[in-house]
Formats: sequence, C-alpha cells, structure tokens
Amino acid sequence: MKEQNSPLRTNIKYMEQAEVLLSNLLALKHQEEDRFTIPFDDVIVTIETAVHLLILDE
Repeated sequence: MKEQNSPLRTNIKYMEQAEVLLSNLLALKHQEEDRFTIPFDDVIVTIETAVHLLILDE
C-alpha cells in the first residue's frame, strides 16, 4: 500500500524547495559587483517560483 503525503509533509516539501531556490540565487551573486552571474530574467523566474511555493505552504 502506498503511503499518502500528509498536508504537513507537503508544506515542508514546498518550504524546502523555496529555501533551495533562494539559497541558489544567493550563491549566484557576483563576488565583486552588485549583480548576479545569471541573466536577470532567470533571477525573476526563480524568485517568482519560490514565492509561489511559499504561497502553497499557507
């Protein structure tokens, strides 16, 4: 029998995914300048995805 995910387990999963996305963004910060080492559009999409995951957690 397959175990179903509880709402709490699902919420924790979304929070962990959002944390990973945001941590990855911080890791992509340029070391000497105030910019990212990836395209601006990719930063925006990543932030929007993290926000979406956090909203699902509410």
